[in-house]
Amino acid sequence: MTKNSKIAILSILIILTTSIIIKQSLTLHRGFKSIEIPNKESRQLGNMSTHKWLTVKKISHKYNINEQEIFEVLGITPQKGDENIPIIELFKKYNKTPEEIKKSLKKLIKNNNNNNNLEGKKHEQL
Repeated sequence: MTKNSKIAILSILIILTTSIIIKQSLTLHRGFKSIEIPNKESRQLGNMSTHKWLTVKKISHKYNINEQEIFEVLGITPQKGDENIPIIELFKKYNKTPEEIKKSLKKLIKNNNNNNNLEGKKHEQL
């Protein structure tokens, strides 16, 4: 092969590689541009909201509330293993609406926080 033929082949390879890189870059750019920034109205759509993976056991540990107390507030008689089931599955299993459970949990957590604040203030006074 002559020097000119080698240069021609390398030039063609460079042009092909460059065109593939540009095409992939444009595809990625269009993909990023099509992603919408979540807002208050859109962030709870679909199965990506918090209740998808949140369990009674995790709520219990996070807010220092007894698991049985959570089930009582939700109006559920728990079976073995229910504490490890995601909240969304509990909705379906016990025919509860997400709004009912959300209101119950908010009320329980708010009451628990108020009780903890009162206990903390009692200790401060001593």
